[in-house]
Amino acid sequence: MPVQGSHWQPVLDGMFEELRSGSPRAEVYWAQQLAFGPVFFYAIVLAVREDIFSADDRDHLRRIIPLALSLLGALPEGNGGDPTSLLLLARRQASALAVGRRQQLARLASRLGLEISSLPYEPVPGRLQRPYELIGWRPPQ
Repeated sequence: MPVQGSHWQPVLDGMFEELRSGSPRAEVYWAQQLAFGPVFFYAIVLAVREDIFSADDRDHLRRIIPLALSLLGALPEGNGGDPTSLLLLARRQASALAVGRRQQLARLASRLGLEISSLPYEPVPGRLQRPYELIGWRPPQ
């Protein structure tokens, strides 16, 4: 299904409007959506594939992809020591890593002409998912 003219078009238009404002908060928010939003990520990929973005919008995507990749690699420290919020964040991160989101983001970056050095292109090996099992999350079979 094409993205242009779909229900995703207003969301994408709103995203780029916010990114054009130059707000760091908007960049972080949309990077989070790109890293952890299972459906939103595919809407972006389809839109890039259909080549419906302007050159400026592609530049905005190029800026937030490295941020999205870094979000997949680190949990925030500002949780105030609350184990519940840390558990929720770790589960969200583990789910995104299990479906190979790093590899997917790397392919999207490549399609946009963005070179990212020292990027792990493979999904997270099972042995590295062990800490997530300790918090009660299991990778999908």
